[in-house]
Amino acid sequence: MKKIFSTIVMAFAVLTANAYDLTVGTTEHGSLSFKVDGAAATTAAAGKTVTVVVTPDGGYAATEVTATAYTSWEQAKAKSRQLTSAGLVKDIAVTGSGNEWSFTMPEADIEVSAEYIIHIPTPAEEAADEDKEVDNAYLNMEVAEGETPTTDSETGVTTIPVTVTSVEIPAQDGGTAAQPKEITVEVEAETRIGNNVFVVKEIAADAFKSNEATAVVTKVILPETEQALKVADGAMKPNGEPIEVETPLSLLDDYALMSSLKDNFEAGKVKAEVEAPNLFWTVSSGVDLVLPEGLTAYIVYVDGDVIRYVRIEESELALADGRRGIKANNGVLIGGQKGVTYDFVASPGNQESGTTPATTDAKSYAGNQLEPVIVGKNYPAGSYSVLKDNKFHSIRSNASKVKPCKAVLRLK
Repeated sequence: MKKIFSTIVMAFAVLTANAYDLTVGTTEHGSLSFKVDGAAATTAAAGKTVTVVVTPDGGYAATEVTATAYTSWEQAKAKSRQLTSAGLVKDIAVTGSGNEWSFTMPEADIEVSAEYIIHIPTPAEEAADEDKEVDNAYLNMEVAEGETPTTDSETGVTTIPVTVTSVEIPAQDGGTAAQPKEITVEVEAETRIGNNVFVVKEIAADAFKSNEATAVVTKVILPETEQALKVADGAMKPNGEPIEVETPLSLLDDYALMSSLKDNFEAGKVKAEVEAPNLFWTVSSGVDLVLPEGLTAYIVYVDGDVIRYVRIEESELALADGRRGIKANNGVLIGGQKGVTYDFVASPGNQESGTTPATTDAKSYAGNQLEPVIVGKNYPAGSYSVLKDNKFHSIRSNASKVKPCKAVLRLK
């Protein structure tokens, strides 16, 4: 009887020493491989630590890795395995982050899967007075609702329309929960990584909420796009207070009047940063613009064969909020210093949030023949001039499209 028992124990030991299969389940947007004792493996003995190596596709990061054992005798028999238990092992505890995860191998074949998120590096920096770049800032994204990625059959490039859902900022030296570092985050219009091009369409409500106690987002720079991005309610109030929103001048009125940015607009926190292209340039907008210090505004009119500039009186530059600026829907000539960067802040006036910018000429300045270009369009040749290199030149082709936020000079 003792000899028979010993034989059974030996057989049991042989069974439990068997190596069990490691297989890959769902892993869209990346690949998985396994290591045991530092070496590549496709099987592992029970009790061994299995390292799962995740290799995400460009622009993606693993958010979760799961390991599942076969859960029934039928599954076990299909794999020709004699499990030492009833085969009821299910989800296995997996720990880790980034590209390395691990679990302890049970007495069962294991299938490992991974879930991914779009994970794009983004320019970020501390407040201007710190002048220090923030490393490893990322925007997390997901495919925009109602949008579908498309792949070019010739180039193999996949274009993926995305929504920005959250930002990841590393802990900042010197930043505390009581006095966190103020961070500026830049959203780029599109990012190409490998054969993937991620095109931003929307900003989600919680996109810029702080995920580190040592840093908070206090400014967001939006990209130059053909149309304004869709911004969810609260997106630009991540901690309950409106933050600064910098937009291209061509989209300043669209963002300022966006209902989701009402509080930012009314707090004077929606602005455009403009580098003066020359000594003189033309400006227009669908919202009132605060005129930065150091700039002068002029009307322009045609006197016979002569184009004349007349400085707009300070009393005419008073905006509804009491500041000095240009009233909405007027084309004006601006004089300043070439190459200097100026901030044009959107000022609440007669424009209401949630409305579409008007495109008509408000004609607020008597005698002015400059017309605003609120939406880019073509102007008839011979009837209008545009400013180039500090001089007005007659439009010579009906196919010439004038970009928004400039002004054209009406000749007749």
